[in-house]
Amino acid sequence: MVLFGFAGFLAGLHFAPARELFSLSEVTGGLWGGVFLQLVVSFPSGRLRPGLDRALVVAGYLIFTVASVPAMFFADQDDLGCKDCPTNVLLIHRNHDLAAIALGFQTLLYAALWIVVLVRLVGRWRNAEPLERLQLTPVYVCGMVAFLLVTVGTAGVGGAVWWVAFSATALLPLAFLAGLLRSHVARLDAELLARLDDLRASRARLVEAGDTERRRLERNLHDGAQARLVGVLLLVGHTRRKVDADPTDREVPELLDRAFEELRTSLAELRELAAGIHPSVLTDQGLEPALRSLADRCPVPVTLAADAGEARLPAPVETAAYFVVAEALANVAKYAQASEATIAVQRINGRVTVEVSDDGIGGADAAQGSGLRGLSDRVAALDGTLSVDSPAGGGTRLHVDIPVGA
Repeated sequence: MVLFGFAGFLAGLHFAPARELFSLSEVTGGLWGGVFLQLVVSFPSGRLRPGLDRALVVAGYLIFTVASVPAMFFADQDDLGCKDCPTNVLLIHRNHDLAAIALGFQTLLYAALWIVVLVRLVGRWRNAEPLERLQLTPVYVCGMVAFLLVTVGTAGVGGAVWWVAFSATALLPLAFLAGLLRSHVARLDAELLARLDDLRASRARLVEAGDTERRRLERNLHDGAQARLVGVLLLVGHTRRKVDADPTDREVPELLDRAFEELRTSLAELRELAAGIHPSVLTDQGLEPALRSLADRCPVPVTLAADAGEARLPAPVETAAYFVVAEALANVAKYAQASEATIAVQRINGRVTVEVSDDGIGGADAAQGSGLRGLSDRVAALDGTLSVDSPAGGGTRLHVDIPVGA
């Protein structure tokens, strides 16, 4: 862009009264056309692709400068389209016919280059992605219209065409800006649509996970505590009939002991079930004691390093962190074949990070397991991220990052 401005200054020397400056402008003033072509062809990266693009730009620099020289050997002011201009220093002999032929050849070169560039740019535009087309369209349209007007101007149609061509050329920076802005807005829209699709999928998975969890709770209650309580009810009924028939029956204390044990087991199962829904230690004491409880119950030795600050984390964050660790430790116990695991929690710069790592066999994939995928959705609902690094044979490292404010 800066070089384009300086090249435009050289073209402006066309209006200089000195014949040397005027002649310099007639030769070097065409550099702006070469720079202009390079800007258009190299957009949006600013780098020319090897091959045809570079050849076109090199041809443009040559045509926009050297192609004007032959005409200047024979052209006077009238031939050059400016009666008040000084005589150019390259004039050897005034010959209107030779000057017309040279100018016509120059126009032919301009037209041929314009056609080749047009075909090239149209091909690139058609092969581009829709998002890239939004960038290319304003720049290509502005560039090719200005190039066409310059080509028409060299044919001697009239001075007005040149002014229109210069005006179209001056719009190139605005076309650049329009292309970049359209691309930026379109990319923002595309990202929003992608996030919307992710949110819809996440919401569907959360609903499915909720239904699955409710079915699990119903099955556990039916097969566990409910079945035991029904057994206790039958046992108590049988004991009562025994007492009614013979209060001194020695089997009654034994039956009451069995009923007591069944009730205690049922209570333990209900507590365990309730802990799976939401552990009371997390509510009452906070994240670190709850994680320590998980670590103590894990069959694999676990080291806990928690530094979440003195103030408690928001309840949704504590819950998400707890269940992330619970799921991770469950996977360690079932699949990892690990000899040890580590839990690290840290709160810094308004974010909390939770990391669970082990020295197991690795190979875990968050996309394959419904448990980790559900946790990823839970974390995403808090604007957090969950990642799993689990190379085969290199252990597993689960990392969660959640914003919690200052």
